[in-house]
Amino acid sequence: MSIADWTVLIAYLGGTVLLGIVLGRLVKDSSDMFSAGGSSPWWASGLSAFMTMFSANTFVVWGSIAFDVGMVAVMINLMYGVAALMVGMWVAGRWKGMGIETPAEYVRLRFGTGAQHFYILSMMVLRVVGTAAALYALAKILVALMPLDEGNILRDPETGNLSLRWAILIFGTVVVVYTMIGGLWAVLMTDVLQFIILNLAVLFVVPLALHEVGGLSGFIEAAPEGFFDLVKEEKYSVFFLAGWAAIHFFMIGAEWAFVQRFLCVPTKKDARKSTFLFGLLYLFSPLLWLLPPMIYRVSNPGADAEQAYILACKSVLPVGMVGLMLAAMFSATASMVSSQLNVFSGVLTYDIYKPLAKATSAKSLLRAGRVFTVLLGVLLIGLALQIEKLGQVKDLIISITELMVVPLLAPSLWGVFSRKIGGRAVWITGL
Repeated sequence: MSIADWTVLIAYLGGTVLLGIVLGRLVKDSSDMFSAGGSSPWWASGLSAFMTMFSANTFVVWGSIAFDVGMVAVMINLMYGVAALMVGMWVAGRWKGMGIETPAEYVRLRFGTGAQHFYILSMMVLRVVGTAAALYALAKILVALMPLDEGNILRDPETGNLSLRWAILIFGTVVVVYTMIGGLWAVLMTDVLQFIILNLAVLFVVPLALHEVGGLSGFIEAAPEGFFDLVKEEKYSVFFLAGWAAIHFFMIGAEWAFVQRFLCVPTKKDARKSTFLFGLLYLFSPLLWLLPPMIYRVSNPGADAEQAYILACKSVLPVGMVGLMLAAMFSATASMVSSQLNVFSGVLTYDIYKPLAKATSAKSLLRAGRVFTVLLGVLLIGLALQIEKLGQVKDLIISITELMVVPLLAPSLWGVFSRKIGGRAVWITGL
């Protein structure tokens, strides 16, 4: 990395914290902290939901699939858009119409206090572990591109690059600070900024990468056979795509970070509009941000698939733009981390601290919310620091997390439509 790249990255990180501090002026009470006072613009909510789907795995996992099988990776990601549009039609407005402050409050009212506590514990463990893994993956990716001079205290003597431990601490602290100060307003507005940075960086990479392979026609002619097939019957069939859309209908419709986006806007109509924006973006944008690894398959077919995205960017970006791409990768995971921190600190404040406290005020709830944000942030960073020691266990943890999400969310989402679903369904599917 050049001095220009470092300058761009550091300026972005500093600007993100500064934006959180500025938006902190809008946070007067716990409602502002966790639901933006119910006055978030629908477009900000929609862009934030869009960015919440991103993480470092977007570049590693989806980048590697795009490198290996081409357009199929785009089709899989389009299913997020299909799922979001269905949620916009049938679910988002229902959540907003309930008059609740947190999704955990809905669980208590609908299924009882025992189910609420089970959900809080289960969802928090799953999401904190998954988010810590994403923070670790982000740091692992970025340190490979961040060499430091000998003698720098942040340098890993074995690699000569930024130490993985310092990377986790720095990137994690930036997210915790702006989320703690600015609350959901900071989460929403930094997500909007991150959306702009991500797409700006990709818009630079795509034409430069196409130029390297002889333009669009050269890319199409040199691509492997079947690279532009929309499905692969042996693995990624039409049935797989339908199942992927169904799974993410449950996730987008009931996962607490997304429900929070439905609750933070003024009206049910706004909740639907924000989700439609999210869905429409996912019907068009995957082709744009998955093109770099697809093009790189033509220029360097023997490359490591998991590094294809980073190598594609590094191979074509001029001085200064690598820093912008690193900022975009940070943005993707920062959105996911800040969303989970804010939603679970809100749950702990409203659904655990408030019932237990003898007396609460607007200021005490706000103070508790910020304390919980910091505590969860410290826990998350601590887990991220330990993931490398777990070795292959981290893959098992992530797999278990993915397997358990739908069983946990299914009763919650179905309960929005039917009064026949009771607390027993929560325990049966969850356990």
